[in-house]
Amino acid sequence: MLIYVPILSPRTSYTFRVIFERILNCSVHFTTSINEFEAATEPKMAYSSYKVDTPVWMEATPLLFDENIVKQNIIPEKWEDLSLFFPTKTGNFSVDIFAVAFFLISRYEEYYDDNIPDKHGRFQYQDSVAFKSGWHRKLMVHKLASMLAQVIKLHYPQFVYSLPKFKELSTHDVDIAFQYKGKPWWRWCGAVAKAILRFRFKHANNYLKTALGKEVVDPFDNFEPEKTTPIYFILSSNFTKYDKNISYKTKAFKELTNKLATFSEIGIHPSYYSSRKTSLIEIEKKRLEEILQQKITKSRQHFLRFRFPDTFRALIKAGITDDYSLGWHNEAGFRASLAVPYPFFDLVKNEETELMLHPLALMDGVFNKEEEQTVLNDLRKEVKTMGGNLIVLTHNS
Repeated sequence: MLIYVPILSPRTSYTFRVIFERILNCSVHFTTSINEFEAATEPKMAYSSYKVDTPVWMEATPLLFDENIVKQNIIPEKWEDLSLFFPTKTGNFSVDIFAVAFFLISRYEEYYDDNIPDKHGRFQYQDSVAFKSGWHRKLMVHKLASMLAQVIKLHYPQFVYSLPKFKELSTHDVDIAFQYKGKPWWRWCGAVAKAILRFRFKHANNYLKTALGKEVVDPFDNFEPEKTTPIYFILSSNFTKYDKNISYKTKAFKELTNKLATFSEIGIHPSYYSSRKTSLIEIEKKRLEEILQQKITKSRQHFLRFRFPDTFRALIKAGITDDYSLGWHNEAGFRASLAVPYPFFDLVKNEETELMLHPLALMDGVFNKEEEQTVLNDLRKEVKTMGGNLIVLTHNS
């Protein structure tokens, strides 16, 4: 597929390649020469602010040719049954679908200085354009890509594309490996005292038995092989108010980590404070690597707490190649309106990176069990229809 653009900016190249290569599974190349474009006989389209005499021309708004981050004036535009933005006056679509896609997949809105975060410093889903537009649980970028492909196919029957295959990925965060095992005496004492004060005497008795070296059934010990290979993200930080796993120095931690590595992939679960003190990521990653004697390249942030672009730059620096943090901690849906792995785009540097983002659809604990199953079925149906990976996060605890 040949694309004519007057200027091949980093944003333009990035957006087109995500849409064509990662969603439509077809190659794309570019030209800034109108003569070369007009002479080409292959499937082609033009993307420019001025009219180009060709069957597939998309009117371009300024976003993909800008280099700065400017708060966008989002004016909803009714288009078919959708509420979109970046309206155009002419061309094949009444909105600039590439600007829409870039805004969503780059997480442009999360870079604004006037965002009001939650108490943990996280961007709130209620402030996202997707939620306000009513389609945060839909794969909007996939839908736009599919509609574009149909227009191209109409004018160029030889154009070949295919939607991504559906795949469901099981991922788990190990925030607290065991309820009873592997804790120091002062945590046992505190837990026993709290259990007694709450009249949970069986609970207190289990702590005491564990302290004496006796075996008890641990409700957090839910680590078993699955039909497909899961990914476990393990918290290996020091103990803090929000990081309460057993110590990475304990025998229980090391045995569990090595056990999990026999039937799953292992990723780092960078600690709560790592989103601010990014040097912790490398420290915590090294701990896991020393236990496993292997490189760790996957990651998901604890509390899904991260900042654009700092956290992702730190992950790259630490040698992480794949991150699974891009989801909502208190809502279901598609934070980037995507369900395929795609490269992180650093808006501040205005450049594509090698870090792959794997969008998360749902985390356990957000809904009650009945609601969760209904929402999960709806998400599964959406991903099966549009193609891609359905990634669900559960906790052993």
